[in-house]
Amino acid sequence: MLKLLLNPRARELPWRFKFFVFKYFMSVRNRKNVQTLNGKKILSIYLPPFPSKAFDTFLGAQVKASRGKPIPEIVNISLTTGCENGCWHCTTSGEEEKLEKDVLLEVIKDLKELGTFQFLFTGGNPLLVDYLEELVKAASGSSIALVSTPGPVTVERARALKKSGCQGVLVALEHHHEKKNDEIMCLKGAYKVSLKSIKNIAEAGMLTGTWIVVSSDRISQLDSYLKFVKKKGVTDVAIFEPILSDRKHLLRGEDREYLLNIQKLSKRESGYPRVISGPFMDSSEFMGCTAGYNRMHIASSGDVYPCDMLQESQGNIYREKIRDIWKRMNRRYPEPLCGCLALDNTENKLPDYYRCLIRGPKT
Repeated sequence: MLKLLLNPRARELPWRFKFFVFKYFMSVRNRKNVQTLNGKKILSIYLPPFPSKAFDTFLGAQVKASRGKPIPEIVNISLTTGCENGCWHCTTSGEEEKLEKDVLLEVIKDLKELGTFQFLFTGGNPLLVDYLEELVKAASGSSIALVSTPGPVTVERARALKKSGCQGVLVALEHHHEKKNDEIMCLKGAYKVSLKSIKNIAEAGMLTGTWIVVSSDRISQLDSYLKFVKKKGVTDVAIFEPILSDRKHLLRGEDREYLLNIQKLSKRESGYPRVISGPFMDSSEFMGCTAGYNRMHIASSGDVYPCDMLQESQGNIYREKIRDIWKRMNRRYPEPLCGCLALDNTENKLPDYYRCLIRGPKT
């Protein structure tokens, strides 16, 4: 990892930020979480492999942020509202919508020129879009492309995604018991589909992730879930709470504390995959809420939001250039905050990641 720190772009970053990144991602204690794939080092499904052009793009984005000129580093694109599942937490409703390919290709081109290093294609179910691989190919190279889906990811589809340049696929899996999972996802057989998809993704040579939405009444089962998916070959797990869909099931303070602790536990114990949870991401200990600051969400309607949980449209890609929408959005959200904007629990201070990155008087 010394080569990483000696990268010409990394040299432009503040020393305390490099120390923070080294301590969080690359310390001896966390070394088991550094994976090798195709001869490159992987720190997370959400980060580019090292060395690569995409990793240089990631470093370039951090350099710009350190100088007070943030860019849209991470962009989620909801390709369609179509999906066979009926998960209780899903906010997708109404008539089926699908983004137009040519408009999206232009948006991806412009975002890559701005310096975006990660594109996540989601939905609904993005596998229902027959030009998904074309979008993945356009997004990969100097950036990484990820797909989030309930499946099914067949052997053929997994190979096609890999060939197009997809780094990894995150599969919906809501419970480690089959009956409970199918009840939550409102589709009989969803459990088997997810496990088969995970197997096919791994065998195609991509990173394998799952995502789960937890509520207070299910959080006690999370430890067993994480150990289960690790045994199934899952490399990364994303944990969310139902911010938009069901406020009655929002996590309590002790639940969020539990997620902070399980995040740390996953870094120490070999029986866990790499874990990233919303409460940890938003906390003062890591990145905080960066909605509108360095990330955006493009809905299947073409509306552009700071994130999929913060429903404040800043423009529409069918009516404006993405560059203009981004400028307006970033003026509205000029810095990261501790807490979650969608939950309205932010504090006006910089989280650790950016306190170490951004040059200036703020602490």
